[in-house]
Amino acid sequence: MPTIKRLLLILPLLFAGCAVISEDECRAGNWYERGVQDGARGRDQAMVKRIAEQCQEYGVQVDNEAWYRGHEEGVEKFCTPDNGYRYGRQGRRYSGVCTGPTADLFVTAYRQGLADHQVVQQYRQLAARQDWVRQQLYVVEVAMANTADRNALSSLAMRRTSLQFELQRLDMAMFRFDAFGGFGAFDRFDRIGSFNAFNSLGLDFLY
Repeated sequence: MPTIKRLLLILPLLFAGCAVISEDECRAGNWYERGVQDGARGRDQAMVKRIAEQCQEYGVQVDNEAWYRGHEEGVEKFCTPDNGYRYGRQGRRYSGVCTGPTADLFVTAYRQGLADHQVVQQYRQLAARQDWVRQQLYVVEVAMANTADRNALSSLAMRRTSLQFELQRLDMAMFRFDAFGGFGAFDRFDRIGSFNAFNSLGLDFLY
């Protein structure tokens, strides 16, 4: 019962954390400033509808016009190549708020950043798999040292050979990645096509 009581106390806090806007923010207004803020964060125009629905629950009406004006200004700040690359490198979803010439520059940089993000994720998966294989090898070798059963030894030996072969391939892929400077390579190489370049090192070898 105490657990249920604690859960009932925590749930409202969790739902409050998911709110688009607080009651105090609704009542404060500042819709132009809020639009600038949302635009600068890359949020699309659907955000104002969500804000309006939330504020309606508090009996407050949103000034959509002021929000749209602010949002337009905020989007101009958001839609830069540097920001596009950073947004992609963080693996964040782009909602297509940029328009005009800046959109092409932003999207190009965003895709480059996203490609580098994917490579980093692949590298981490590769490293995690490498650690797991090493642990499994240790377990197998301990088991072999503690059994005299021929059938068990034969099975364990086959398992060890399989793990050793996989570890060799993983080590080779990691070595090739490190030969390009590891994560520092992202700062030195032309980011265009970097995802394909790193994939050629064997990082697509994942189980």
